[in-house]
Parts: sequence; structure tokens; C-alpha cells
Amino acid sequence: MAVGWDPEGILAPPKGGHISRRQLQKQIVDDKELQEQLEKERLKARAELQARREARKLPQTHAETVEFFLETESEEMEFETARCRPMLTEDFFGYLQQQISEERFKASANQDRVAELELLQNYLKGAVEKLDNAVQGKVAPLERMKKLLMSKDKKAMLLEMAGNNEIDTALIDLLQQNIDAAKSAGQKEPAEFMEKIRDAARKFVMTS
Repeated sequence: MAVGWDPEGILAPPKGGHISRRQLQKQIVDDKELQEQLEKERLKARAELQARREARKLPQTHAETVEFFLETESEEMEFETARCRPMLTEDFFGYLQQQISEERFKASANQDRVAELELLQNYLKGAVEKLDNAVQGKVAPLERMKKLLMSKDKKAMLLEMAGNNEIDTALIDLLQQNIDAAKSAGQKEPAEFMEKIRDAARKFVMTS
């Protein structure tokens, strides 16, 4: 007996793909649940990381700073370098070099300790230089933009800055960010004003 027998056409024609649709719906539900679970785990991991960071007591002396970094996990070194940057002065690096020299010339020198301190010294010097360059790279365009926008004679200032090689893509990008922010805030006139300055400044950007 044919299950699909329907000589009068009372039943609607059979639709294919119902198994695929069910599988797709199940997959969508599973994916959503997976994304929610991953987001919960991500938030939990972030909270745990923040708690660990807050639990770490910042060093107060050069000696404490050395031991602090020696005990810091490798994946947290970049974060702690940024957080402890005010402590990583020339005096600190002088102290660290002194510790290396004293340990190296001891009668019973601990070569592992020497290697450990030298590795820390090289890492911190490189990390501090990288951090300072990154900060300077953000501050410099901001200062130049302020100088340009606050100048009474914009054309003269553009010529002066161009002569000093102070007009570059970083400055143009920063102007564009401020233009976009002004437009988003509904500040039409300030946006148009900065667009004119941006267009004028672009003429002085050197392209390779």
C-alpha cells in the first residue's frame, strides 16, 4: 500500500529537505548555546585574570622590583612592564647592572642567577623602549593636531609644519577620527571645519 497515495489531491504535495532543515535549526541552537558558553568562559577568565593582577602587590624599591619581575609569569610581563614603567628609571637599571656585576664576581658566583638577571635586564630595556615609542607615537600626532587647530593662521601653520616634516599619515588619520566623532555627535560645522584642514594638510603628505 502506497503511503503517499492521494488521488484527489487533498494533501499538500510533499516537501523535501525537512531533515536538513531540522539539522540546520539544531545546529543554529547548538551554535548559539556554544557562543553563550564561550562568552561566559571568556568573562570568567577575564575576571580571574583581573583578580590575579589586583592581588599582586606592586614593588616599592629597586630590589623588590627585580624580584617582582623574576616572579611574574611570562605572559604577564608586558602588562606589568607598562604598569611599573614609572619605576623602571635609569637608577633602576643602574641598580640592576650593579646586581649583575656583584653576582658575577662573587667567590661562589651563581651563574644561573647572573643569566637570569641579564635576561631580565635585556627584556626590560627592550620593553621600555617599545612602550615609550608607542606612547610617543600616539602623543606626537595629538600635540601636532592641537597646534594646528589652535593656530590663528592655519595656512601659515601648515607651511611651518610641512617644513618641519610634521605632517604625515598619523596626523591625517587622527584628524579623520575627530571628523568621524564630530559627525557621530551631530556636530556638522566642526566636522566640516576639520575636513577643510584635513584636505589642506593632505597636500603636504609625502607619498612613496
